[in-house]
Amino acid sequence: MRCLPAIIGLSMLALTAVQGASASPAPKPPGRLVDIGGRRLHLNCQGKGGPTVILEAGGGAFSIDWALAQPRIAAFTRVCAYDRAGMAWSDPGPADDGVEQVASDLHSLMAKAHIAPPYVIAGQSIGGIFARAYQRRYPAEVAGLVLVDSTHEDGVSVQFEGKPAPLRSLTAEQLRIAEAPSGPRPKPAPPTAIEEPYDRLPASLQQARLELTADYLERGYAHRNDPPPAESSLESWRREFATLHDIATADPHPLGDMPLIVITRGRRADFPEKKRQQQDLEVRPRVHAEHRPGDDAPGGRERGAEREDGGREHRHVDAGGPRDLGVVDGRAHHRAELRLLLE
Repeated sequence: MRCLPAIIGLSMLALTAVQGASASPAPKPPGRLVDIGGRRLHLNCQGKGGPTVILEAGGGAFSIDWALAQPRIAAFTRVCAYDRAGMAWSDPGPADDGVEQVASDLHSLMAKAHIAPPYVIAGQSIGGIFARAYQRRYPAEVAGLVLVDSTHEDGVSVQFEGKPAPLRSLTAEQLRIAEAPSGPRPKPAPPTAIEEPYDRLPASLQQARLELTADYLERGYAHRNDPPPAESSLESWRREFATLHDIATADPHPLGDMPLIVITRGRRADFPEKKRQQQDLEVRPRVHAEHRPGDDAPGGRERGAEREDGGREHRHVDAGGPRDLGVVDGRAHHRAELRLLLE
């Protein structure tokens, strides 16, 4: 007999990349540094109970960006935010933000931290791809997924032969040509003030975010002339996007009975392709996902965000504004729901 589902609500901070200044020492981490085998990742867990909710941030974002939502989720279950390799307090890895490394690192992190599955993974923007990648590699460990304005496998394009092309449609050689630098990179301008919606964070975390962003951009610029890695993060994304596309083509419901929540803002009519992509994600389970639209509150407007990644700039749109974020767990014996608004 199936147990009653638990619906976990949380609010979602907009995660946009704030371009930054000269590096400064990183503030003290709110969580702990966990050795995953010669490298340490920052992990901040709160609350007790299960399933554990794992918060997967968007591109160029940090674990502290979940600071308003995380304590409220912790009121009824354990919730863990972490920083991927090379972000905030986490040591860099051989292929930062490469899909394979992210999934492997998170698996090692949970094991070394003695946090047993099942997990509900909430991924925002590119974090949604990482959440799906983890579920694809470790399906027995994932009880549910939450995709918050998630990147779709058709949602990233690169300039190739003078026009944008879906990343998944390129070959490895075509992507290598597209990634070739076209000239010197300008040094990022320093951030002078915290931007909305991060101004809703506590003052101490606003300052921490400025410092972390400055350090992130400074390190990226300092290594701009380093020999390229054996494989770029974009090549890893290309393969993952192509695989996800092929899986969905073969089976329109590849998640089967996996509980899934898709959260979007009220997307404006001038973004029809983004809306189509979010709707496409909703039908991945056999029973269609619950869809919770956002709103057009000041924090929830469409906005473009640019971030540095391996010397290339990639434009994406991140979430904002008040949010309900639901997580369904078929194994739980309770039902809980919170309406969390950013005020």
